[in-house]
Amino acid sequence: MHEVVCQTKVMSRDYAEKKVREALEESGGNEARARALLKEWVHSDHKLLIGLTGLHLNGIIPFWIARVSEKDKVAKAVKPAQKKQTPRKKPKSFGEEMLRSFAGQGTAVFGLEGGSVPLRKKTASQKHIDAIKQIAREKDKY
Repeated sequence: MHEVVCQTKVMSRDYAEKKVREALEESGGNEARARALLKEWVHSDHKLLIGLTGLHLNGIIPFWIARVSEKDKVAKAVKPAQKKQTPRKKPKSFGEEMLRSFAGQGTAVFGLEGGSVPLRKKTASQKHIDAIKQIAREKDKY
């Protein structure tokens, strides 16, 4: 059994080398074009895919298993902690909202963020608007 697996690996590598040479010939020696051809061929040629990536599977598979396992552990640990939190009160001022964001309230947990920008308060408070107007008036004096 082991001999058959080793023989298949060697055949896959030989096949991959043959296809790489073919891509280089077809691209006129242009390596970037050869890479593009190989990427295109890999989608329909499973044997080529295994030949190109087979040596790296011993590193890729454990990486993904550890990544998903760790992500699941963090998600399980975060869910009970989220249930214990008391409902958040709306911040009374812009300053309080800034302090809460610096303290980490309502911020994304590293590794679990959704990839979107955190939603912020849409409108400025009246205090903030008044402060900006006052600064503008002070600037006009000088």
